Amino acid sequence: MTKNRILLAALVLLLPLSCNRSGGEPADGESSAPAAEDTVFLTPVQQATVGITVGPVERRVLSETIPTSGSLKLSPQARADVTSLVNGKVRTILIKEGESVKAGATLALVENTEIVSLQKDYLIATRQAELSADALEREQGLREKGAGVEKNLRQAEARYRMDESTVRGIRQQLVQLGLSPENAAEGRFSGTVPVRAPISGVVGEVFVSTGSWLGDGTVLMKIYDNKALHADLNVFEADIARIVPGQRVTLRLSDKTRTGLEGEVSFITAAMDPASKSATVHVELKGGGSGLTLLPNMFVSAVIECGANACDAVPDDAIVMKAGRSYVFVCDGEDSFRKVEVVPLAQQMGYTGIAFLDPSAEGKDVVTSKAFYLESVLADHGEE
Repeated sequence: MTKNRILLAALVLLLPLSCNRSGGEPADGESSAPAAEDTVFLTPVQQATVGITVGPVERRVLSETIPTSGSLKLSPQARADVTSLVNGKVRTILIKEGESVKAGATLALVENTEIVSLQKDYLIATRQAELSADALEREQGLREKGAGVEKNLRQAEARYRMDESTVRGIRQQLVQLGLSPENAAEGRFSGTVPVRAPISGVVGEVFVSTGSWLGDGTVLMKIYDNKALHADLNVFEADIARIVPGQRVTLRLSDKTRTGLEGEVSFITAAMDPASKSATVHVELKGGGSGLTLLPNMFVSAVIECGANACDAVPDDAIVMKAGRSYVFVCDGEDSFRKVEVVPLAQQMGYTGIAFLDPSAEGKDVVTSKAFYLESVLADHGEE
């Protein structure tokens, strides 16, 4: 770029036309009025040598975008702590880290002596309920024959209902622990309680070993359903009002391949971080990022599309920046290029929407490439 700038500066000095023509006699057919400080004069030969191209301002439909960043996250429903319903010693661990499991699959077995007593209580309760049912049936038979006592019948009914309630209560406990009430009713007791997977997913970490003692709330392992990953993006206060659910989002991972993802704004959190003055925008990934290795807490950069509008647009190379302002060079003639200020709008696919601050520039062709060379010529002459 430095070499080209030197070449361009040399051309400007050597060829008849330049930024300032006021330093001598004007050439034949030229005006003797001095050129404006924001105008560059280049002959077609100079333009071709530098590679400057000229074209009309295009009318394009561009999406207004908000650049942002964030990370991939899992909702509470997509991650789970695996715990045991009873205290006890780990007898067997049936899975390994990184293994995929289905909801309800047995992950480990825990020994507990109290569950044997519970199963025995269920056996006794079922037998008692059978006796109560027989007694109630006998009292009902006597009543039908007119030989029964009403008081005895009511007592038999009450006893039967109590025994049935006891059976149902213990049965529910056994089912909740993953034990078979049918086996317990037949006297086949188990000394271990299965620990089952609460959700489908991948085992992320295992925190216990065979023989570990499990107390209240001990976490054996964690399961992650990475198919349910979403992106949490941090959007600053000034841009929040422009975001609504349903807007398209393009995301990019920070890996070497710069893998792209598509998503859609789902919702905006109801609270703002007072430190960063930003709110979290929840983005659902389309297709769940299928086929990609996605993990929680991966960094992503993103662009949120806030709506498409038709506007005047020029290639990104047509715009030059100076002191925080944006400019383009419009063609006032075959060899005359004037720098005018513009307001940049949406930017997409190599084009930037613009609005001219000078109405006289509207409808004119603009320099579409190598505009920064013209800016360098102005800067060089400004230093003379």
